[in-house]
Amino acid sequence: MANSSLSGACPAPFLDNARFPTTGGLVVGRLCAPLPQIEQDLICCLPCPSTDFIYPKSFKTWYRVGESLNALGLFFCLFLLITFAVLPADKTRRHYLSICLILAIIVEGLGFIVPLGVQPPQCFNEITPNDMYSNLTCAWSGALLISGGLAITVWIFVRALSMHLQICWDIIPGQKFFYFAQAGGWGVVALLFTLTVIFTGFSFRFGDTCHVNSKNSIRVFWAPLLAIAGLSAMIQGATFIYCINVYLKNMWSDEKTETNGSSALPSYTSSLRTHSAKAVYRRVRKVVWLQWRSMLIVVFILADVVFFAIVFIYMDSVIVEVTQRHDITHVMPWILCLFEDGKATEKCLNLGQDALVNQATVVAILFLLGLAGVQVFVLLARWTMFTGWVEWFRAKFFPNREFVSLDAKRFSGDQRTFELMRVGSRDPLTINTPETAVISPTETAVTSASYTGKSIDYFGKSPDFGKDISLSRNRDYVSPTMSFSSPRTPSQMIRDSRSTRESRQSRIREWDPTSTYARGGLGLHPPNEESDDEFETSDRNRI
Repeated sequence: MANSSLSGACPAPFLDNARFPTTGGLVVGRLCAPLPQIEQDLICCLPCPSTDFIYPKSFKTWYRVGESLNALGLFFCLFLLITFAVLPADKTRRHYLSICLILAIIVEGLGFIVPLGVQPPQCFNEITPNDMYSNLTCAWSGALLISGGLAITVWIFVRALSMHLQICWDIIPGQKFFYFAQAGGWGVVALLFTLTVIFTGFSFRFGDTCHVNSKNSIRVFWAPLLAIAGLSAMIQGATFIYCINVYLKNMWSDEKTETNGSSALPSYTSSLRTHSAKAVYRRVRKVVWLQWRSMLIVVFILADVVFFAIVFIYMDSVIVEVTQRHDITHVMPWILCLFEDGKATEKCLNLGQDALVNQATVVAILFLLGLAGVQVFVLLARWTMFTGWVEWFRAKFFPNREFVSLDAKRFSGDQRTFELMRVGSRDPLTINTPETAVISPTETAVTSASYTGKSIDYFGKSPDFGKDISLSRNRDYVSPTMSFSSPRTPSQMIRDSRSTRESRQSRIREWDPTSTYARGGLGLHPPNEESDDEFETSDRNRI
């Protein structure tokens, strides 16, 4: 009876728009269309939630799976952030571009996780969905989802620009670029988010998460989002083209070098061009090897954002035609099917998905959004992170307790102590000389001093009596048995160095290059200008 009173002149399952108040919830979000064929000024609306008449019951299960993937991606992103904060930089290779992108993915993932535990009511009444003003969960989930999506797109652009500057222009972004990225990145996100909330808003479109409304969404939200994503794609494409061009130039220069080497000597211009191509190729190859993770992240996230935007723009265009322009030609087969059956049968569900968006596309969007965190974790995680955590836990909970000798602990405060100590001696300056087969000139003095308990100050003073001892200053030099040298005075050393220098110069003047078949000099054979540094070094060594 209640359904018949709310339906009015509208055929089942549609409800009469005039039977419901014009306030509360998102009134413009009602799926209504005029039916003057039945009655003048009759507007019939589809019951809320409208997804029950478009998608089968399995859609809710797939939606829960998508939310679970977002929870998994959130866990991985939090793990990366904690790892960046705890472990040193050499273990994580952290960078502010990666940290900002992870924060953006976390914010977007929270937009799906908040409704997962709350399960808010999607409808304000039988035909009106809840919006950000009528439901608090909708406000939080929509704000997190929209701000996270904007932040991901903006930081993907900053990441693509940073790689383009490094690879194509050999410019390393420094501190100025950091401040520009932080101010510009988060500033653009805040501006677009504010405009979206003011002029568009968000409500329950499908599922438990609020999405951007169709009114003014293209001009305020989707157009700037696609513009930033398109600019990022252009920059990334230019970077790829530059890398391919450098690779082809390097291949061409190698082929030209081989051809010239077989026929004639290359010119200076071709040699310089070949060297430049090789140098640029080495630099680009090194930078690409360091940035391949970032390049894949940009490609994957851009594909997700563009696909998500295209699907929503298409769905919004269909809804605007029905609700605002009152053009039901595109959805007429689906409406007629509902008129005939009076309920959402399998046939009507297929027609509804053909008119709007099919279930496979919506599920793919949910899965791509949920896998964003997993993709970033796979590309940014390193094996050194896990080994670093193992070392951190081992140092935290299982510290390495080294063995400390009692003698070292006893004499650690005395700076004059040595490693060789007499065990059990009360005098810390007593030296215990080990037995050895090598006899040195001063062995007798050191051994006798150790036996008498006296120590020798090798700097010339006795620490016990404060008197000078001349063991080293007044001792005669004893030449070793197998030594063929003798002490010389400074004047003798000067005379020996002069005679050695004169004999070397005479040998150089008497040397004839032709007698050893060596080249006469650099003037007769100029060096090859195309040779690398290592070949030039070998020529100099030969000369």
